[in-house]
Amino acid sequence: MHRRINRIKIKKLYSDPEVFKPITFHDGVNIILGEKSDSKTVRGRKTNGVGKSLSIELLNFCLLKRYKDSRVSLIPDNVLGASVNLILDIEIGQTELTLIRNKQNQEKPSIKKNSKLINFENLDDAQAFLKDLIFIDLKAEPVPSFRSLISPLIRDERSEFKDILECFDVSKKIPVDLTPHLYFLDISLDVYKKTKETVRKIEAKKAIAKNTKKEVTDGNQKKISEVKAELNSLDDELSKINEAIESFKSNEAFNTIEKDLIQLEDLLDTLRKKQKAIKYEYNKIKTLPKPERIDNDEIEILYDQFKKGLGEAVVRSLEEAISFKSKVEEFQNTLVNQRALELQEELNEITEEIRNLDDKYSEKLRVFDQKGVLKNLKVSLKIYEQKSNEFAKRKALYNEYENAIKEKKTLMLKKSNEISELDELIESNSDLLDSFLSTLLNIHDFIMGNKECSFTIETVNKSTTKKIIEIDMRIFDDGSHSVDRTKVFIYDMALLFNEYTRKRHPGFLVHDNIFDVDQDTLVQSLNFLADQETKHLDFQYILTLNRDKIENEEKLNIINLDIESHKVASFTKHSKFLQQDYQEK
Repeated sequence: MHRRINRIKIKKLYSDPEVFKPITFHDGVNIILGEKSDSKTVRGRKTNGVGKSLSIELLNFCLLKRYKDSRVSLIPDNVLGASVNLILDIEIGQTELTLIRNKQNQEKPSIKKNSKLINFENLDDAQAFLKDLIFIDLKAEPVPSFRSLISPLIRDERSEFKDILECFDVSKKIPVDLTPHLYFLDISLDVYKKTKETVRKIEAKKAIAKNTKKEVTDGNQKKISEVKAELNSLDDELSKINEAIESFKSNEAFNTIEKDLIQLEDLLDTLRKKQKAIKYEYNKIKTLPKPERIDNDEIEILYDQFKKGLGEAVVRSLEEAISFKSKVEEFQNTLVNQRALELQEELNEITEEIRNLDDKYSEKLRVFDQKGVLKNLKVSLKIYEQKSNEFAKRKALYNEYENAIKEKKTLMLKKSNEISELDELIESNSDLLDSFLSTLLNIHDFIMGNKECSFTIETVNKSTTKKIIEIDMRIFDDGSHSVDRTKVFIYDMALLFNEYTRKRHPGFLVHDNIFDVDQDTLVQSLNFLADQETKHLDFQYILTLNRDKIENEEKLNIINLDIESHKVASFTKHSKFLQQDYQEK
């Protein structure tokens, strides 16, 4: 078999310093077993939480899974120290590699190649390094990234194995990545990625059209046709005002008088503002209450009261007090009346000045006012400017909307052409797809006892979806928890063992707790694996399994796969992977 990519072989998972027993892997089937404890307590007989899944998570972390997405980030430091190196020995083709990571420098992995240690500044560089080693000819065609290729091979247990395309924790709602599946099935990623980019541009134009339409139609209160009519009307208004202004300016006297007119208008504006302020102050004075006058009889009574208390002191006569009161009242009236007179005089002067300037303005303007179109040059120019700005803004939005619609139509046509190209690629690849379907049917028949299985890959060209290729697999009675897991198992095995797809497959596969299925399906799946070991030597399958799921079947000798000889690690409640109890953060 001529491989299109180098095989990846997992060799050994360990740590420095040692916080768990090393796990050594081999070709063929590798079982990480959850054993029953010797304890007779209920707690001891449980096999969940012993570390099977965590060992797979550490393996995946060493294969450059991001720290924030890994359960490694949830392990307390007193259980797995930040400086503890997690180490994975692998082979890519003929190259021996050691991958080293820890929590302290989670984004800066180290890789030892041929005894030479390379320290990377970030995960992207390390992933690119491994990608270059996996793909034999990177210049021939676009290929998936390293982690994109690895994701379907080490599905997250929290993907729940619901769908053949889902690889990640379902709660995170990570979009499905078709690139590794298309690569395995030899569907050009070049055309696929071009079409994806076209779809992205279409969505961008849709967003622009939606937003500009909302703005130009006042929150979708109008129709686009109404907006177009309003723009035409506004454009006509501007044309008429512009013609009037141009006619105004064409008069021979305009150039000599224009400056005088504008100066007069500015001066009139200033005087009118000042006139308004004076009127306000004058009216305010007029509305002031008059000073309160005190009756002379009241003063006489008050005077007599004070006089009794004065004793021998010298006091002024009543006439003097009344005279003083009169002077105070006169002074108050003088102040108010004087200011009112001053304001009245100033108001008269300003009013007269405004009248004179207005006459001069009218005289100068008369030469332009033959047709009665423009009454005020400054106001007319201001109106024209406001309407012109309004028209420009709305016209720009309308044009942006129209351009987005036109560009979207062009892109939709481009997408249709690219979809047709993808259709041709799928059609030309019929031999591979027929062979792959045959492999699926044979595996389904081996496990399920029938060939009620289908597999389709077809393009989608709908404006209502971003999807451009749909890959669908159906098996007998699918839709249930158990059967969907079996479907994923059959699909992954077909990719691993089909004569065509295995040329583009790294040759290893990891399934963590996939066998939450009925007993008959479990037995047949294990027997299928035993059968494959007699036919293929260059593959590696790592799975986690609970002993209590198979012990009865082992006693009945109906499982052809020797569980003990394929066991690479086993854990119990008393002998856990990390050798202690803890709660994740």
